[in-house]
Amino acid sequence: MDSQQIRVNQTSLKWIIFLAVLASVAVWAVHGVLVRAQQMSTADTTASAFASISVGSSAKAVVRLESVNGNEVKGTLLGRQSDTVYLLPSAMTPPVIAVLTPDTSVVMGKPQDIAVGAVVQLAGTIGANHVLQTSQVVILTGYVRVSQVAR
Repeated sequence: MDSQQIRVNQTSLKWIIFLAVLASVAVWAVHGVLVRAQQMSTADTTASAFASISVGSSAKAVVRLESVNGNEVKGTLLGRQSDTVYLLPSAMTPPVIAVLTPDTSVVMGKPQDIAVGAVVQLAGTIGANHVLQTSQVVILTGYVRVSQVAR
């Protein structure tokens, strides 16, 4: 029996290596985009779930801001109906109080967009007195609509 040898010329080998590297970079880039997209998904936290989060735990909440005083913001927790529609609560719920820290990053907007009437997603850690120590603010104003609760 004759042994068959596979011959690959140098040009073909370079193309194979190039395509393998290109495929690896594409997989890495797609993975990065998917991870960031998952992190940016909007919160669906109910008032009762938010109230029951223990101190030191991570929390996310979509809030319509009612007051902004320096680094402290207060707002009404909104309920998610869809990706673009949030509902005002049907009953009086305690306001969400959050503190913006020096490490707070602002996504999809500018710090100036954190104003009364803005719709934002706050993410951070629950601190003493159930105050959210915010690590990230996503400006949702202009991307989502606030609607009354259907009766």
